[in-house]
Amino acid sequence: MVSRPLAIAGVLALLVAGGVGFAFADTGAVAPSTNSTVSVNADATVERAPDRATVTVAAVGRGETAEAARNNLSGDAEAITSALEDEGANVTSSRFQIRPEYEESREGREQVGYVAIHTVEAETSDVAAAGTLIDTAVDAGADRVEGVRYSLSEETQQAAREEALTTVMNNARTDAEVVAAAEGRSVGDAVTVQTSDHGRPVVYEAAAYAGDAGGRTNIQPGEVTVDASVSVTYELE
Repeated sequence: MVSRPLAIAGVLALLVAGGVGFAFADTGAVAPSTNSTVSVNADATVERAPDRATVTVAAVGRGETAEAARNNLSGDAEAITSALEDEGANVTSSRFQIRPEYEESREGREQVGYVAIHTVEAETSDVAAAGTLIDTAVDAGADRVEGVRYSLSEETQQAAREEALTTVMNNARTDAEVVAAAEGRSVGDAVTVQTSDHGRPVVYEAAAYAGDAGGRTNIQPGEVTVDASVSVTYELE
C-alpha cells in the first residue's frame, strides 16, 4: 500500500498489518517521499577499562560550637592535598563546610553540636594507584573515604562512543530488514535518525574497600560502559 505524505509535520499514523507496524509520516527533515517507511529503535553497549580514577576523602571534626568543630578537624586539608600531589595526583576540588549535627530520639530531633567537613578530591590517570592515594590521604590526616570513581578520558570516551554508535546503527538496520522482509519489502536509505549516548562510570563506596595483607587498600575496578541508542526511520522499497 502506498501512502501520501501527511501535510502536517510530526503527525504519525500507524498501520498494523499482520502484526507489523509501518509508520507513515512527513518528518519535515527531508523532501516528501511517496514510499512508506519503517521505524525502529536499537541499543548497544561498549565496555572499556577505565583510564581515570577520582578519589574523594575528607577530614572531619566535631564540637559543641562551630569554632570547636573546625578546631577539632582530624587533619589539615593542605597536608592532605600536598600528600596527594606528591603521589602524582591532580587535586581538582577542596570543599569546606560546617553544619549543625542532630540526634534523633523518641522525644524528637535535638541539636547536639556541629560537624566540620573538609573534603578533598583528587584525580589520576594511574588507575592502579587509587588505593595508594587513599592510604596516603589517611596517613596525612583524612579519616573518611567518600568514594572512588573510575571513568574514561575524553579520548577513550569518544572512541567508545563512536564504536557504540556504529554498532547500534548496524543493529537498527538489521531489525528494519527483518520487519521489511516479513512484508516482502526491502530497506532503503535512512530518512531520520535520532541518537542518545552516555557513559556509566564505576563507583566504589567506602564499604567496598579491602586491605591487602599489609593493611593497604586494594581496589580492583570493573569495566566502564558506554551506551548508545538510536531511533531510525528507513524508506521501504
